[in-house]
Amino acid sequence: MDIEMDESELSRRSELRNAMWVYLLALIIGLGVGTVGSAFHYTVQKTTKLFNVIGSVFSDNGTLAIVIAAVVGAVMVGTAAELVRRYAPEAAGSGIQEIEGIMSGLRPLRWRSLLPIKFIGGILSMGAGLVLGREGPTIHLGGCIGQIVGEKARSNEATMNTLLAAGATAGLSVAFSAPLGAILFMIEEMRRRFNYNFVSLHAVILASITANTVNDQVFGTLPQLPVQLQTWLPRFPPPGNLLISLPFYLTLGALIGVLGGGFNTVLLKCLRISDGLSRRTMLMIVCSVGAVVGVLMLIAPEFAGGGEALVKELFDKSPMLSFLLALLVVRAALTFLSYSMGVPGGIFAPMLALGALIGTSFGYLAQDLMPHANIHPGSCAIAAMGALFAATVRAPLTGIVLVAEMTASFNLLPAMIVTCMTASVVAQSIGSRPVYDLLLERTLKDSNV
Repeated sequence: MDIEMDESELSRRSELRNAMWVYLLALIIGLGVGTVGSAFHYTVQKTTKLFNVIGSVFSDNGTLAIVIAAVVGAVMVGTAAELVRRYAPEAAGSGIQEIEGIMSGLRPLRWRSLLPIKFIGGILSMGAGLVLGREGPTIHLGGCIGQIVGEKARSNEATMNTLLAAGATAGLSVAFSAPLGAILFMIEEMRRRFNYNFVSLHAVILASITANTVNDQVFGTLPQLPVQLQTWLPRFPPPGNLLISLPFYLTLGALIGVLGGGFNTVLLKCLRISDGLSRRTMLMIVCSVGAVVGVLMLIAPEFAGGGEALVKELFDKSPMLSFLLALLVVRAALTFLSYSMGVPGGIFAPMLALGALIGTSFGYLAQDLMPHANIHPGSCAIAAMGALFAATVRAPLTGIVLVAEMTASFNLLPAMIVTCMTASVVAQSIGSRPVYDLLLERTLKDSNV
């Protein structure tokens, strides 16, 4: 009996030591991702200011300023595309599908080439004004740091899966300053790849909170949305009598469910078209798109970039419906074009901006149709941001929490839940598949050709 008890105690102590070791590694990963993610965020922001400098220096010669902005944009995007093509093809696009493939054992992670190319290429492509977000690249960079720590610690396969998950979660936490949304994303979106257990879950939580603390408290690179919206979100009336407003949010969710399915379809079609083009043709298109967004960054920045600043402006200035629809069409087209260029950049932020445009437009129409229903365009915008994410990614809980954390709009949770769940169900019912599953299948197919 004593021998059996001793063996049981030894086993328990061994499990405890292993758990403490994993937690320590997760803490190191959180510190690393928080530092790298903050540097990435800061550098992208500073790079976009280059077009402000061009406008200021050549303020007396608008034509010359436009030409220089076009050339700078073309060179930046063209350079990013060539770096990816030559040194790290897997650095193209978001990177989330790559992390899912790596965690499933279907893809390698060549962090020595990937990390610098993703970092530099992302700065060039997003700094030039392409309609891309930094969250996908930051998740990919976080996965690289998780891999580095795991390799240095000589971790086994199960522990490596946990450390990759911790790094990726920390990356999303840094990108949006939304640690809970990041944790839910790992559990909800990557559940089939994530070896979920007590230790792995707590390691992911530890890395997410650590990275967020480093980002917010040490470097102070807070995202733009909460700082702006907290001051005037209290002016948003909550949905009021939910029985009265419910049909509007159900309709909004159903509309976004259809649009989300269409988003995934068009995105994949654009990628297939770009895959069929020759290298020379593709480079010409890449430089042309870079020139266009460079000019837009100079003369109409709301049409270019990831979209965080645009969402602020929507709430701040209440633009006319015709302008909202023009923004929606142009930014949707540039989102598909930008992601097809083969440069580092994600679709989270552009999707949130598109959702805000759709929701605000819908809110204006709802006010006209039923002014006493207490439907505020800003409330619809926030609900639609989460709903478009839910419809495309098929992760409604993540969409709800992510947007609520980013905008400090917890008073709108009932409306967000109704809209997000409806959008997700409608997208599923029309046969649309989650966007990252489609992107991973495309990646695996291309790698086997």
